[in-house]
Amino acid sequence: MLLAACGNSDKTAEPAPTRQTEATAQDTTAATAESQIELADSDLITVQAGEIEQMLRANGTLRARHETVVRAKVAGEILAVSVLEGEHVHAGQELARIDPLEYQARLDDRQAALEAGRAQASLAETTRRKNEELRQKNFLSELAYDNAQSAASIANAQVQSLEAQRILAEKALRDTVVHAPISGWIAERSVQRGDKTPPDGKLFTLVDLSSLELEARVAANEIARVAIGQPFVAHVEGYTDRAFKGHVARIGAQALPGSRAITLYIEIPNPQALIKAGMFASGTLTLGRHNAQALVPLTALHSAAGVDFVYALIDGQIRRTPVKIGMQSEAAGQAEILDGLTAGTRIVAVNLGPLKENTQVRLVATRPANHAENTPAGR
Repeated sequence: MLLAACGNSDKTAEPAPTRQTEATAQDTTAATAESQIELADSDLITVQAGEIEQMLRANGTLRARHETVVRAKVAGEILAVSVLEGEHVHAGQELARIDPLEYQARLDDRQAALEAGRAQASLAETTRRKNEELRQKNFLSELAYDNAQSAASIANAQVQSLEAQRILAEKALRDTVVHAPISGWIAERSVQRGDKTPPDGKLFTLVDLSSLELEARVAANEIARVAIGQPFVAHVEGYTDRAFKGHVARIGAQALPGSRAITLYIEIPNPQALIKAGMFASGTLTLGRHNAQALVPLTALHSAAGVDFVYALIDGQIRRTPVKIGMQSEAAGQAEILDGLTAGTRIVAVNLGPLKENTQVRLVATRPANHAENTPAGR
């Protein structure tokens, strides 16, 4: 019995080391798994040198740089309208005609009065010269000569007055034909044939679409980086696949009440009149451009306790690398690294959340996107 008991004790004690070895192996495997992560090739990027542009987004409504309202200079009935909305006209082109009958009659009256005044002035001048001869021979008193000289002067003044009235009447007659003051497009026509217009009545709205202007508001803390002449790339509704280039033409003189924003006036050439006044446009303003020694995606940047850093891949392990950030471009999604990284270093390009320092990285090839599509149906 004692031997049997001893034998049973020996047999039950032998497997214990085996179970302990298996547990240790499992712990070691788990620890190794915890210190290793898998990353796809697309999660990493190699830091490179290149050019970076600092951009500022802006948007607003386009308006014509040159717009004018054509008004009637004289009153009367509209006899003819020569243009329609949307038509292009040249400076000096006839747009409409106002009934000239009254103004022609007024001009004829002023012309007749002027001729009569000239005749009276000529007679008064002849009388003055004859009286002057008689005065020299002492056949005429000085008072009579002064009266003749005064009458001649008055007649000449009346001629000048009548001449001015004739010029005004002539101008009024010319104003019955309405001409385009600038080249452009008819944006609005306010009269029809047969309408009666008062003096200064609105007839047409004329816009020049060859150059448009975008009024964009920029925060006051950004205005110090804006300068006249900086390039602007605009995208206009309806032309999603086309970019229109412009530049800063003027900067507002004061901040707007309430918003404290400052208005930028961005000129956009439009020689083919593709875009129209009143359309909405948005784009980016280039504030600066220079060559950077190291560029990284904005998504690769992290910050903790006031320190900026990236996750670099060094010797197959994750290393938290502090960096000094320079110029940033939201449009390009890039940032310049002034210190901490050099070109050629591989870093984690996407935000995967906090990563453990010195974690071993195992790279996994990116699976083709069309793998499932190429698999035959039913397999």
